[in-house]
This record gives sequence, structure tokens and C-alpha cells, in this order.
Amino acid sequence: MPREKPLRTIRTFILRLLIDPHEPGALQGSLQPVPEGEAQPFADEQALLAALRKVVRPSAEGPADTEKE
Repeated sequence: MPREKPLRTIRTFILRLLIDPHEPGALQGSLQPVPEGEAQPFADEQALLAALRKVVRPSAEGPADTEKE
């Protein structure tokens, strides 16, 4: 029997980027899961990746705000 592929999970986020006119290349802001979730602030690219990994980690049952495809 062929092995079934797991369903993808689609997550929705609000990404707020804060642009400092004195440092326009700096990546700062917050990442917030939708529809519910607390904003995770980040101060640079590495912190944004860490925030993404934190909110995307799969749980045993999966969060209620995900869609399966």
C-alpha cells in the first residue's frame, strides 16, 4: 500500500514591521498568530526566525486556528 502524505497545516499571522528612518535596513517588529495569539516581538532576523519557530511548532493535537488541506 502506498504511504499517505500528512495533511499540510496553514497558519495565518500578522507581521508588523517597524521601520526606523535612521536604520531603514533594520528588521524589527512583531509576529502575531491569528485569530488569537499574543504578539511575539523581534529585534532582528534571527529573533523573527525564532518567533516563527516558536509559534509554528506542531503540538500533539494542533491549535484550533489551523486549516488542514
